[in-house]
Amino acid sequence: MVSEYNRAIRHLAGGSMARIPLVTSRDQILEKDKPAYDAFMQSRGGRPNVGPYSLLAHMPEMAQRLEALRLYLRDEASLPQKLQELVMISVAAEMGCAFIWYAHAAPARKAGVRDDVVDNIREKRVPTNLDPVEQTVVDFTRELLQTRKVSRATFEAATARFGQRGTMTLTNLIACYAVLAYNMNTYELEAPAHPTEKALP
Repeated sequence: MVSEYNRAIRHLAGGSMARIPLVTSRDQILEKDKPAYDAFMQSRGGRPNVGPYSLLAHMPEMAQRLEALRLYLRDEASLPQKLQELVMISVAAEMGCAFIWYAHAAPARKAGVRDDVVDNIREKRVPTNLDPVEQTVVDFTRELLQTRKVSRATFEAATARFGQRGTMTLTNLIACYAVLAYNMNTYELEAPAHPTEKALP
């Protein structure tokens, strides 16, 4: 993911590609918010603000809390990395969020999501020949985002495969990335062209 951030910042630094200016400097932060901004940047290990955080840094305390939730969920062992990436590209496609797709399509492939699955999700086609665990993740994500709830059958399948903790992780990972997508969609944050991945249609 570091390479994705580095690639993104080369495209995004120095100009606004959204409805409001992107935060690229501490000088853009209100004086009263600078301690929270400093803490937020420290928590990110000095990584540049790209994607949603170039927007959310206008409210750095909120950004820090959301990032803490995101990192907590990403470190949660009850949902393996491959399935987390499958969630994120599914959220990107369902919500039409170009930047989440930009940031996670290639990592999803590297994590073991098959090429045809990534391509079908991008085109909003139903992926075929998924293993039962992948099918559960895709069904759960799509149902939650499309209908705002999950059917009993899908919930029971998730609970059987991931347990109570894994199902809660799955639910909140979807919700966390949906929040990021809502922000990027609201402010029309553009995604740079990816060197290997097609953009969302």
